[in-house]
Amino acid sequence: MQWKTRVTELLGCEYPIIQGAFGGFGTSAIAAPVSAAGGFGIITAGALRTPERLRQDIAKARSMTDKPFGVNLSIGICPHIDEMREVAIEERVPVIFTAAYRADDHGKRVQQAGLKWVHKVATIKHALAAERQRADAVVIVGLEGAGFKNITQLPTLITITTAVRLLRIPVIAAGGIGDARGFLAALGMGAEGIYMGTSFMATKECPISDRYKQALVAAQPWDPEYRDRALAPPRPEEYQRVMRERESLPLGQWLMNLERVLLKETPDTPIDWESDYQEWDPEVALRISGGSLAVGVIDKVVTAKELIDSIIGEAEKILSSGGCIS
Repeated sequence: MQWKTRVTELLGCEYPIIQGAFGGFGTSAIAAPVSAAGGFGIITAGALRTPERLRQDIAKARSMTDKPFGVNLSIGICPHIDEMREVAIEERVPVIFTAAYRADDHGKRVQQAGLKWVHKVATIKHALAAERQRADAVVIVGLEGAGFKNITQLPTLITITTAVRLLRIPVIAAGGIGDARGFLAALGMGAEGIYMGTSFMATKECPISDRYKQALVAAQPWDPEYRDRALAPPRPEEYQRVMRERESLPLGQWLMNLERVLLKETPDTPIDWESDYQEWDPEVALRISGGSLAVGVIDKVVTAKELIDSIIGEAEKILSSGGCIS
């Protein structure tokens, strides 16, 4: 069957399955295989560190697949962000994703260049703001998801079902989604695509250590390091302290401190963000994944194509069987 939605039309992909942005390792190594398999891969500009390396990685992705892919710009986190944006525009990357903070200036520049702009948010309030700023689509991440958190964030189910009643632009669902059932549930809630991070981390192409991939396979969503990081509220005193720092710290540093408080980490715990991600141990990589509860549906390491094929194949089987499958 065809899986045509406004999201597949916007992105130019076969299936409405989008690979999440990965701050330390979101390169062509994973983006190109996802796109080649019919999904939509994303190169994370911040993972390349410089505009020159981003340009090289875009070229590398195009040598690996002729299918479209996007570039992610995380506001306040991505170094040289204006130059990174211009490289993506010059290279005519068809869709640019933004995240982490208000991005209307970047979105306006992207659209003036004739490209599409998709903004990722954690709340319906911010999704509505992105629509007013004329984003072409929004990714909304429920509480079960990874990445930047928000103290008013709600679970994926109520977030998506409410958002689609209020928004006119396409909604892409994220947060704890990683298999065919989650895919169909998101579409049933009214989303027109899904955005997966943790499940694509457990693919053979993802450039992180095999040790961490096996940690994802072994993990369960009720394990404290996942459950508490995703669902438990931050300590009020820590949250108020970091909020008071908002005007006194550089945006990137403040956002990172805020994120770590929302993930229930001690802000002063050192992380070597510049280290070789191939050598990061599972504990460091867990901090990057943000504790996504999608670990509950990861039971083996597969290729990106095998993952996408399994989601689509099982979804079609569920639909053809009347909605039930053992």
